[in-house]
Amino acid sequence: MAILYVASEAAELEPFANQLTGLRKLKWPIDYAAEAIWNGRRMMLAAHGAGPKLAGQATEVAIRAVTAAELSSSRLEGIISVGYCGALAGTLAEGQIVVADSVLDVRTGTVFSCTPIISDRPCTTGQIASQDSVALSTAEKSNLNQSGCIAVDMEAAGVAARAEKAGLPFSCVKVVTDRADESFGIDLNQLRTTEGRMARGKIGFYAITHPKHIPELMRLRRRAKDASGILGEFLVNCRMQSDDKDVAAG
Repeated sequence: MAILYVASEAAELEPFANQLTGLRKLKWPIDYAAEAIWNGRRMMLAAHGAGPKLAGQATEVAIRAVTAAELSSSRLEGIISVGYCGALAGTLAEGQIVVADSVLDVRTGTVFSCTPIISDRPCTTGQIASQDSVALSTAEKSNLNQSGCIAVDMEAAGVAARAEKAGLPFSCVKVVTDRADESFGIDLNQLRTTEGRMARGKIGFYAITHPKHIPELMRLRRRAKDASGILGEFLVNCRMQSDDKDVAAG
């Protein structure tokens, strides 16, 4: 029995992974894959880059690998999309946990329902918008908020679609890195590769050629690091709820 966690970057998963037992890397054809044990259950971690396409690929690779293993200990009980999000609701601050009750694919209008997450840790529940781009401005965030969504991410819809296809329970747990009243001075969408990943080389070159934006880049880096730690603490203190029993998520 196993739970699969899918993020964009390994950094989003590392604080969580470091609290698990027997962590080991997996030789899957994606950027990052690992497995470990927590409370007697197998935890599988995957990351393959930003956006729904790459997140969907990571999910598909994991499902196929687990299916091929044909072991009862490897059977997937659920899939959880985890990582960073931007706030759309003005009540959300950086570092707050958002647990989705549903995910809206902004491109298609498809709404994916989410299996509830149970935790005694503070969190906010609502619909998350998922799109293949960073929401850069307060105006864009406000427009997305008009649909009733309280936060926006880039991977959840891709993970949800693959989970639905496989007939597996899906949940979504995100942590806020930018508020609804904040706009980015940097067009992060221009700093992605053709595949959709955030390009470290492009980001480094941009910093060198636009030094006035270095403080913003440093602030985003600090927030991401802090957010990953908060997310990790939440994940080891929550579980997925199913119809007949609770499925430990952490």
